Amino acid sequence: MVPFRVFDRDNKEMWIVLNYQAGAGHGSYLLAREDDSDADGEMKIVKAEDLAKLKMVDFLDESEEYRD
Repeated sequence: MVPFRVFDRDNKEMWIVLNYQAGAGHGSYLLAREDDSDADGEMKIVKAEDLAKLKMVDFLDESEEYRD
């Protein structure tokens, strides 16, 4: 899966969707918060229907660095 960015309009946060995790009946996605600090960022797992509420921004290019 190619990582991509999504924007949470309610909380004004940018997240990177790292991968899909299949589950019983419903899938979920692993997200990492995008920020400019060198510290490890926050990560969370969201249900597929919750991810659909976020705005897709773009796919990460191979030349861009991201934390996983």
